[in-house]
Amino acid sequence: MSKILTYSLALIFLIQTLSVVQAQNEDEQQNIVEVASGTGSHDALVAALSHVELDITLSGDGPFTVFAPTDQAFEDAGINLDDFDTESENETLRDILLYHVISGAAVDASNVTDGMTAEAANGDLLTFAVNDETVSVGEATVTTADVEASNGIIHVIDTVLTPPADDPVVEETVDDCDVTIGIDNSGYAYDKDSVTINVGDTVCWKWTESDMPHNVAEIADIGSNERLAGGVYSGAAEETVDFSYTFTENTTFYYACEPHITMGMKGEIVVGTGIDANKVDTSRGDKSESTPGFVATASIAALIGAAAFISKRD
Repeated sequence: MSKILTYSLALIFLIQTLSVVQAQNEDEQQNIVEVASGTGSHDALVAALSHVELDITLSGDGPFTVFAPTDQAFEDAGINLDDFDTESENETLRDILLYHVISGAAVDASNVTDGMTAEAANGDLLTFAVNDETVSVGEATVTTADVEASNGIIHVIDTVLTPPADDPVVEETVDDCDVTIGIDNSGYAYDKDSVTINVGDTVCWKWTESDMPHNVAEIADIGSNERLAGGVYSGAAEETVDFSYTFTENTTFYYACEPHITMGMKGEIVVGTGIDANKVDTSRGDKSESTPGFVATASIAALIGAAAFISKRD
């Protein structure tokens, strides 16, 4: 056998051997959860992943990038799995852990640039910083980078990352006021002394931290200086008032500020026609016995009767 043939066979054998060894190494490489379980400093992380069944996810195909806080980091954060019993509490823990994962990519340290951002598996953004070859993610520093696993890469960090707080839900307030009345600049008058509204409309009297206390008190008419007993009333005068009243009938409503009623701090609200049907004079104009027409007729009849009586005597 020639030397060339011998060398060729030897080379083929060597290549096949290396391929088998490489395949065996790939089969033997551990996934992210298995790698973390074997470090001796990530028991708290593995336990937390298992607690919310994320260990199953991170044992899957990936690829994943995982920022793995140490046991000391979990202790410093005060995370105790005994505190996570309810579904809501477990969702909070799940959100925290997913904030440490980038799904769909294995990002090694050499590809991280200062100011770079990436979306974490919980939907929030991770922000990176690079300073003198030190890589940080959020408030955590990467202490060991590029720990390879069969389904991704692990970066050891010294701090548990906290997801940003969700923006509070702002409930839209519905203003049910058809007309709003405040205090004018003088402080001694309402800013609208006469308004016209429809039946069913709501009028609001609102002011905040006025220089003097004011209120709303119904009065009988615009010339009255006394509060109408049993009428609409906002209560004692205050520097801050938020009072409303809905008018359900045609009427003209008069009101005043009690402390300044004698100074003319009054107002009126014309509702619909402005005429209260309950106060209209319902008399039909029938003439009574005391009317001048009836008296004149009676007098004439008496005179005719008297004349007839005198004629008979004559």
